[in-house]
Amino acid sequence: MDQDRDPLKRPTYVTQIGNTIIKIRSALPLMTPEEQERWWKENDNLPEVRMFKRAWIESLIHVAKAEAAREHDSA
Repeated sequence: MDQDRDPLKRPTYVTQIGNTIIKIRSALPLMTPEEQERWWKENDNLPEVRMFKRAWIESLIHVAKAEAAREHDSA
């Protein structure tokens, strides 16, 4: 678990352009959809991934409730 909390041991996107090596810790926007799906599955145990998923689910629930209330009010 301590390894999960160490930011230097977190997954990193690495690419090389010419002589320059670029390392990005937040590489999801640069990944293909297949790579993104694999990344989410492989890193599901990281605290920030769990927090992000929880926040995402809560926001989807909130939006669904707001849309349902709006439809109910307009009916």
